[in-house]
Amino acid sequence: MSSSSDAPATLILRSVLLLGRRLRAARPEGPHSLSTIAILATLHRLGPMPAWRLALEEHLQPQSVTRIIAALERDGLIDRTRSEADRREIELSITPHGRRVLSDDIGARRAWLEKAMDDSLTPEERKTLLEASEIMLKLAYANPENETQTGEK
Repeated sequence: MSSSSDAPATLILRSVLLLGRRLRAARPEGPHSLSTIAILATLHRLGPMPAWRLALEEHLQPQSVTRIIAALERDGLIDRTRSEADRREIELSITPHGRRVLSDDIGARRAWLEKAMDDSLTPEERKTLLEASEIMLKLAYANPENETQTGEK
């Protein structure tokens, strides 16, 4: 499957991309794109926020977020409300319907992953995978560009 000349980063990248592809295939059929689910997940995780911050969090262009927000609102997945801190600003928040859509999407992928882990991994491998997951989250939230520019870690 891999050769001794494969760099560790290449092996990790290949495995993350392949697992991501398998998890996307496990998604339930439906009208909601991965971008929609990602935005709902961000609003669920971080709470209400203005569109500009949502664009920042999702690494999307503001005009892309504007189109997605319009569809999310049309489908009843998000609400727009005035910010309590700044009445001029509109905040976006996930609705109960949006939470159900998010839960169904994540639930289907979680079910596939749990079954795959049970069928394919030993208890020790599952423990190692959990430990690696925590380390991978640390990498996912790292910002090497800022660390390089500021010289901080």
